[in-house]
Amino acid sequence: MEQQRSAEKRPGAPQDKKSLRNWWIKTVLILALIGVSVAIMLTLGDYVAGDGQIGFAEMVRGINLPLFFAFLGFILLYILVESLKYSYMLKMFSGKFRVRTAVKVMFLGKYYDGVTPFSSGGQPFQIYYLYKKRDIPRGAASAVPLARLMVSLFVWCLFALVLMSVAPNYLESSAHIAVSMTVRIVAWVSIVLNLSFPILFAVLSFFPHFTMKVMALIIFLLKKLHIVKRKYAVTKKYVYGVREYCKAMRVVLGKWFFLLPLIVLALMETCINVCIPFFAVVSIANIAPTADLLLQIACLNVISQFSAYLIPTPGNTGAVETTSTFVYTAALTAIIGNGSVIGWIVLIWRFFTFYIYILSGIGINIFEIIRSAVRNRRARETQPSA
Repeated sequence: MEQQRSAEKRPGAPQDKKSLRNWWIKTVLILALIGVSVAIMLTLGDYVAGDGQIGFAEMVRGINLPLFFAFLGFILLYILVESLKYSYMLKMFSGKFRVRTAVKVMFLGKYYDGVTPFSSGGQPFQIYYLYKKRDIPRGAASAVPLARLMVSLFVWCLFALVLMSVAPNYLESSAHIAVSMTVRIVAWVSIVLNLSFPILFAVLSFFPHFTMKVMALIIFLLKKLHIVKRKYAVTKKYVYGVREYCKAMRVVLGKWFFLLPLIVLALMETCINVCIPFFAVVSIANIAPTADLLLQIACLNVISQFSAYLIPTPGNTGAVETTSTFVYTAALTAIIGNGSVIGWIVLIWRFFTFYIYILSGIGINIFEIIRSAVRNRRARETQPSA
């Protein structure tokens, strides 16, 4: 019974030999992909900069500590604001802020976003986790992650549109104009596509029967392609999920005025998000922070991240590192005089904003596996012999 409770608390944790084997395979692949991404960052930084990357010890000695602590402080502030969004939504639908639950839901979403293609796995596991909480209504379990996703994505895309519209033309003067212009065009396409998703989801929530028919048609086509085997069971599962989603989203959109604080929090989170790479640059490169540099770094962050969103690697791993290294090197070499620390800047930024969630999730799952094995062994030892 205790083991079952533990499994319910950790959705997605391996439960049997087959799932445990699959989990280890996925974990090894993710770690290998992270390793490749680190090599890409340092290699591209060395190639594009031309001067060669400095060593780790030399990079550490050159860090501006007050600015680096500001970098870490903004990361903690980002986690706080992100958790506050979930806490506010839980208060809105269940009557309690539930801070601990909000923090767990936030970390859970970050981890599963990082191990699924297009960062699409966070919301399903968050919904599953909230479904297991008996004191949270089922409508809230669906509405909280989905409303947070829609509002955050909408605000982030609008923020990116504004930045891209007023972006300075410093990329045109770089030696890597072909790469830079290509990345900027891809970023524009990605922004438009991502902005269409929350709008489409909101519209479809008011047409549940049509949405369920579309889902049934998609499953029918997947059955014809032999991708789906059990058509009835899959149709029942996903059509029911669509119905619950539409019901939850109509509740959210019906209380649109309650979404205003969530919009403010999402805007705060977005501003913090673009400040994090700025403090990574000024602290590691040890250069004076300026408002103009903040605007440039914010534009670079938007360009690199949105251009990577279209690449279906788990959590966009490798894609963000590649686009960020190219874009940051092309623009910042002229600012800091050389690109010898670009690889380290991207590596440290990605570690504290992405890798740390993956490594934490892997560590938690390993702990759960060990604890489950120990409890099973103790349970067998305490069983009376026949």
